[in-house]
Amino acid sequence: MLRHMRPQQVKANQEFGTVSYVGPAKAFSPCVSVIVYGDGSFTETRYENGQPPIIPPPADDRVVWVRVVGVHDIAVIQAVGEAIDMPSTLMEDIADTTQRPKYEEFGDAMFMVLKIIDMDKAQETPTAEQVSLAMDGAAVITFQENAANVWDSYLERLRKGRHLGKSDPHYLMLALLDVIVDRYMITLGKLGDKAERLEELLFEAQTEKTLSEFYNLKRETAYLRRYIWPLREVLQALSHKKHSKKVSDYAKSYLREIVDHVKMVVETVDTLNQIATSMIDVYSSVADMRMNMVMKVLTVIGTIFLPLTFITSLYGMNFENMPELKWHYGYYIILGFMLALSVGMLAWFRKKKWL
Repeated sequence: MLRHMRPQQVKANQEFGTVSYVGPAKAFSPCVSVIVYGDGSFTETRYENGQPPIIPPPADDRVVWVRVVGVHDIAVIQAVGEAIDMPSTLMEDIADTTQRPKYEEFGDAMFMVLKIIDMDKAQETPTAEQVSLAMDGAAVITFQENAANVWDSYLERLRKGRHLGKSDPHYLMLALLDVIVDRYMITLGKLGDKAERLEELLFEAQTEKTLSEFYNLKRETAYLRRYIWPLREVLQALSHKKHSKKVSDYAKSYLREIVDHVKMVVETVDTLNQIATSMIDVYSSVADMRMNMVMKVLTVIGTIFLPLTFITSLYGMNFENMPELKWHYGYYIILGFMLALSVGMLAWFRKKKWL
């Protein structure tokens, strides 16, 4: 049962633009990390316990990455959002973890809401985490729902001195986006492995549990499709001639590569969806075929016993003047006739290929 597919909370009777958290309760305290790098330098400052972050002014020779971990504290979102003059409607989207993936612009800044899909190891079902990215000047601001850093690998490379010479905020934004797309491909690979395991159950004994597993696979692919398809719209907006002016020439080649990866992801999830649908159809067809075989065998048995039942019931009548009643070998003759009749009917059924 994919309970995470349903919103945990619903906003109602609130003024438009009201920033309020919508999502499951979180047990950790939000924090903000301000990462500044460029020309071989790297600094990382962490702000916790409601401490307002200090965001350096933009500069051509450095990139500022403001990483917000946890969106359940509205004060943290507002403090960071107001620092870049983000509209309250976009801050509202950040705090609403049920938001559909989208792309918007405010002023010269770009904003997008995305979903990261991972496979739960215990349940083997996909789980979604919402992340939001905004780019304003030389600063890239990311908001993530959970405490685990989804960009750990890229951040570790920055700490080790890699990519420090690429002081381009567009490159950073696309690199973070590429990490999300790669996570999609990993999740789809795991879901594909699950589909292969279930495919082995197609021609085994039909049970409600097996059918439920096929149906869950269908729901899981639909769940992935729900969040992956809007990603195409985000990439199309970034690739559009009007919006691509905001993306540096250095990062445009990287953007084209990500677009190709997203196309591959969309094709893969569509293929998995078709496979899941086909497996349900094949499973139902196999179940129907086996039921038809059972019904055919029972029908043949009933057909064979029908004349035998007639004969035994005929000679079971209690009349004194029955013609064959006094025959010395009558019992054996009737049994032989019944046996010959049964063998003859079986031979006829085989000739007609009914058996």
